[in-house]
Formats: sequence, structure tokens, C-alpha cells
Amino acid sequence: MSLTVSPAIAVRLVVCAVGSLVLHVGLGRALDELPPRPPVRTPTRVAVRVVAPPPPPPVLAPAEPPPPPPPPAVTPPPPPPPVARPRPSPRSTNPPPPIPPPPAAPAISPSPTPGAETGVVAPTGGRPVFGATMESTSSGGAGPAVPIGNTSRPTAGSGPAAPTARGTGEVAAAAEVTRMPLPRGRCAGAYTDAARAAAVEGTVVLDLVVDERGRARDIVVVEGLPHGLSEAAVAALRACSFSPGERAGQPVAVRVRGFKIRFVLADAR
Repeated sequence: MSLTVSPAIAVRLVVCAVGSLVLHVGLGRALDELPPRPPVRTPTRVAVRVVAPPPPPPVLAPAEPPPPPPPPAVTPPPPPPPVARPRPSPRSTNPPPPIPPPPAAPAISPSPTPGAETGVVAPTGGRPVFGATMESTSSGGAGPAVPIGNTSRPTAGSGPAAPTARGTGEVAAAAEVTRMPLPRGRCAGAYTDAARAAAVEGTVVLDLVVDERGRARDIVVVEGLPHGLSEAAVAALRACSFSPGERAGQPVAVRVRGFKIRFVLADAR
């Protein structure tokens, strides 16, 4: 059986063949224009060794903060200066003069006399008798106060003073008695306003005679204090009651030396 191809188909076939040829020729020329392919490189071997990682560094504990500095030392304020107190003058170390022997005891008068009321003893051996009234003692100053008057001395022509109602009226020394007189209470002096304002403290030293009835007389300030404290000590002794001294079991007037009355501001408040 014969195959018949129409002219139109033949033309188409020819055109397709020519076009295919042109296309292949163009592709060949295009491939020739391309750059040459690089040579195939031999792969490089790389040796890899796995190494264990180093241990992590130790974690350091946070450093403790330094302790705070100590607080500054507080310096206490200096103490206040001490209050100047009057310094008593040293007492005389001379021994007392010997007491002359007492004269014969006079007869006791039944009627009271001014001498018996005031407790003044008749002078022995020609020596005057000094009283210790507020007018006859020196006031002020811190040194010894001595009698400035003879206010308790018997007047001329009045004769010897009568003895006290009990005893012979003689004054015995401390070495002659068997029992010294003692105060029955506290003989404290009253502070004066001037002494309290001046903040005066100290001790008043006095000599006195305690008679047979336990009353103080013949008071003499040996070491005094200013602002009326010496007078206050004398007044305190006059108001103080004593148990009388004794000699051979009998009450007797005794001279007491160095009796002290202390003045302290804390006791006066």
C-alpha cells in the first residue's frame, strides 16, 4: 500500500527539518562559546580529632564585704572643776598649858546667882574667863577664830562667881576623868543662806566645857568657816545636850577640845 503525502504536509516537514537543523547548529555554537569547565579537584582529607572540652572554672564564692569601720570613740566631757572650798588652817600642835590645882571649894549658895545661870566658872590662877557668845567670837574667814571680848568675865567687885548647882564648879581635864561627856543626840549646825549660796562645806572645830548638867559653855571656835557657819556651830552646841563626864563616879565639868561639827550641803537640802 502506497503512502501519499500531500504537498502541504511535505512543505511542513521540510520546514521543520530545516528549523531543527538550524536550532541544533545554534545550540552547538552556543555551547562552544561557553567557558571551559574547571577541572575536577581531588577532595582534601581533613582529620578531625574530638577533644573533650576543659572543665569549667570553679565558681568562686563572692567575697565578703569588709566589716564597717568601728564608730569613733566618744570622748567624755571633762569633769567640772571642783568647787574651791576654804582650807582650814592647821591646828596648833602646842600642848595645852597645865591646869593649876583648883582652889578650895566654896560653900554652895542656896540662892541662884547669875554666874550659875550662865555656867561661868570663877577664874583660877588669875586667868580671865572668856565666854563664847555670838558677840565674843570672830566671824568670817576660814582660819582660827579667837575670842575678841571678855563678855562672860565677872565684873569688878562682884566677887567670885558662884559654882553650879551640882559639883564644885571646877573644870577637869580629859585625862582626869573616868568617863568623857558624850552628846545625847546629833549636834548639827543649821546652814545659813549665805553659806548655802556660796556652796561652802567644811568642819568647824571648837573647844568647850561640858558642865555637870551636860550643858555646853565656854565655847571657843578653833577652826571656823565663813558666812556665819562658825556662829551656827556655836548655836548648835548651846542647844545640844550631853551626858556629863564623871570622875570617881561623880559628875564633873570637863573641858573638851577639838569637837567637830561638819557642814555638808547634801545634808542641808
